[in-house]
Order: sequence, then structure tokens, then C-alpha cells
Amino acid sequence: MSTPTDYTKLAATLDYAALEKKLAQLAERQPPKTRKNIADVLEPLRDRLLALHRNGWSTSQLADELKTAGVPVSPARLRECLSRWTAGGDGAAKSPTRRRRKRAVVNIQPTITASHAGRSSDSQPGLKLPAR
Repeated sequence: MSTPTDYTKLAATLDYAALEKKLAQLAERQPPKTRKNIADVLEPLRDRLLALHRNGWSTSQLADELKTAGVPVSPARLRECLSRWTAGGDGAAKSPTRRRRKRAVVNIQPTITASHAGRSSDSQPGLKLPAR
């Protein structure tokens, strides 16, 4: 089991000026990005890919051409990149759209036909409708 940290003792020994300076330096730099995705790889080709797509090239055709050039990308992923780029954002805060199934509308009121509206039978319980 690990021993609990004594934060009072830590606060007394901490050099806040040096720590503040270090954090200020970090704020001026870009955070390190350890993982690249296909959007990062295709970013330098962004304008060219968007122009080709606007001129009628399908995402399947563009993905096939990129694959022959050594860039393994699926048409669906390329379509996602193109739509993100045309939306103007980096898509970091955007989550995928969740599609909900449509529910069947259930009619809970019984239908009354005109042929039965004026009839009533004393042997059957239920509402009696006045004749029109």
C-alpha cells in the first residue's frame, strides 16, 4: 500500500515561482500530438481534395487514387474528412450524429364506423351513441 501524500509539507517545499515560469512556457507552445489520424495526414492536400470533390470526383474514386499512392483510406473516412473540412471546423468538438429509429404511431382510440353509429343493442355493454 502506498503512503498518503502530505500536501502541507509539499506546499512548504514547492518553488511556486519556478513552477509558474514552467507553466507559462508551456502555454506558449502547442501541446504535443502523439497520434496522427488520416485527417492530419491529408491536411496538406485538403484544398486539392475539396476542389476535386466539388468538380465531381466521388469519395470512392479519390480513395482509390490515394490508395494507389500509398495512403490507405476508406471512402467513408475520406467523406467524413471532406464534410468536416467544408463545415469549416476541425471536428474535435463534434460527435457523430445518433440516428433514432422511428416509432410506429399507435392509434389508441377505437374507430367508429357510420353503419354502427345509430344501432344499439341492450345485450352488449358499452357506450350508446345517439342517432343522427
